[in-house]
Amino acid sequence: MTATSPRKIIKTHSIIHFGMLAGPLLAGIFFYLNTEVNANGSQEDIFIYIFPLIALVAIFTSKVVYRTFLKPLKQKEHLRDKLAGLQSASLIQYALIEGPAFLNIIWFGQTGNLLYLTIGGVLLIYLFILRPTKTKIENDLELKGEHKRQFNRFDEAIS
Repeated sequence: MTATSPRKIIKTHSIIHFGMLAGPLLAGIFFYLNTEVNANGSQEDIFIYIFPLIALVAIFTSKVVYRTFLKPLKQKEHLRDKLAGLQSASLIQYALIEGPAFLNIIWFGQTGNLLYLTIGGVLLIYLFILRPTKTKIENDLELKGEHKRQFNRFDEAIS
């Protein structure tokens, strides 16, 4: 990782997050505008039970995986290593939410059942809540002492 400032790291992280959020959001809007809504849904649709379960598993798994990746980062000696690891952990967490969101949204496009669009929308709201902020990064990495001072010098390069 080249020398960069906390501001640039957060900006890059935010752009990646926005990109991962925008794809399913735009797909959801597209399908909503171009799909005939089926209010009743099909009683024979087995996915009506599977897709909500996948969404719940995705939320739980994303939290567990994120925490698992963060644990060793807290012991790293250099702030830049902590931030690089956090970005990797976050990307995995975002992908674990984005995939099921896309799945539900695409299935809405196939069936017209609003339940799938709603599940996809809830996953997107959760993904939005996960957006990277300065405070969230400080708290997640439990920055203290010199690392916190370095991170708070927002426009200075991290050594």
